[in-house]
Amino acid sequence: MEDIIKDRISKNLKYFRKLKGLTQEKLAEKIEVSPMYISYLERSSKIPSLVILFKIANALDIDPGLLIQDDDSKNMEINKLLGIISGLDKSTIKFLSEMIIAFIKFNNSKPVS
Repeated sequence: MEDIIKDRISKNLKYFRKLKGLTQEKLAEKIEVSPMYISYLERSSKIPSLVILFKIANALDIDPGLLIQDDDSKNMEINKLLGIISGLDKSTIKFLSEMIIAFIKFNNSKPVS
């Protein structure tokens, strides 16, 4: 089970770090660890403590749960969206939410061909 968790953290950490435009060095600096430690995490060589996991999530401005989510394709797409919008201001998130709801209602009202 530990290997599964390491792999999830590795994949998600690398994805969200790159999504936020951070290098391993910059992320390491933000959470006060060595860049080598971030490299170990991204290669599934180590598993972070709970404190470090929360520091990483905070530095990436994401929910800590996103770092341990499985890679089910639907979940990953949702996680990508959460990662993208997490740094936006509240009014922009509200606007996007309303747009998504309108889009879904519009698509559900179309006749099936």
